[in-house]
Amino acid sequence: MATIEAGDGDETVHGTGTISEQLVEALRFYANAFPELKTEDKIEMSNIAAVSGASVFFGLDLKILALQNADIKEALANETSEIWVDLSRMVTSEIPNFAGLILAYLRWAFVKVEQKVWELGDRPPVGRYTPGAARRAGSRPSGGFGGPRRSGPPSRPGDRDRGPRREGGGSDRDKGPGSRGRDRDGPRDNNRDRDRGGDKSRPRGAPRGENRDRSSASHADQEALAVETVKVAIDKLRSDTALAEVRLDPSNSFFRRLQHKKAVSDGFYSYSTGEGAGRSVVVTRDKPAGEEGE
Repeated sequence: MATIEAGDGDETVHGTGTISEQLVEALRFYANAFPELKTEDKIEMSNIAAVSGASVFFGLDLKILALQNADIKEALANETSEIWVDLSRMVTSEIPNFAGLILAYLRWAFVKVEQKVWELGDRPPVGRYTPGAARRAGSRPSGGFGGPRRSGPPSRPGDRDRGPRREGGGSDRDKGPGSRGRDRDGPRDNNRDRDRGGDKSRPRGAPRGENRDRSSASHADQEALAVETVKVAIDKLRSDTALAEVRLDPSNSFFRRLQHKKAVSDGFYSYSTGEGAGRSVVVTRDKPAGEEGE
């Protein structure tokens, strides 16, 4: 049976019996070594050293056990394992006033948290790609983040909501700041919009020019198209055994990654070739030599 050795130099604590009994003995030792853990019930500047000291030293005891027993190390990395139920019971029983803080430190020190690693070239998790963005958008008021928009300067106590800005009629005061200069300068020059390729019939924010349809395609449609091109390449390889590989159209790193995953999941291989904007995925039936998909 493993024993606990904690402390500094020749000051060690040796436990006997089961692992649970050793851990309880260590907790009792720290409770006696730091009297504040028994006499006080909330964290203060005067007892923060005692709480942190007991947490760190007890964490070292657990680390020693984990180094001696691979099963304990694996169990400590999983917060749902039975050892965490026992630890919670022990710490709450021996040091009840600060059990929550001690257990929080132990979880931080031992529980393995899987983190998403974003590779160079991946789309950052911002905007509608942020985890939970769709859920938050569903609960958001129809007016957006701030509800109905207000015209005029920031509201002051007693001000009423002036509502949307008026396009015509009424006084300058009703129209709010920003509209007076236009009234003084005369009507807006519509030729300016025409010179810049503007279209008064086009809704605000809609794409201009011949690329309107392509620009309006959603990101989800583009992802589906990228995966569909891999399916077409795989069908070609399956139908023509003499065909060694199929090169797809150039795409950015985000869509190339989707194409690599689709090719591998269907039992084929893939690699990237080309430079810059011309870099594309090649789907092959044999594992390429010296090539790795990105």
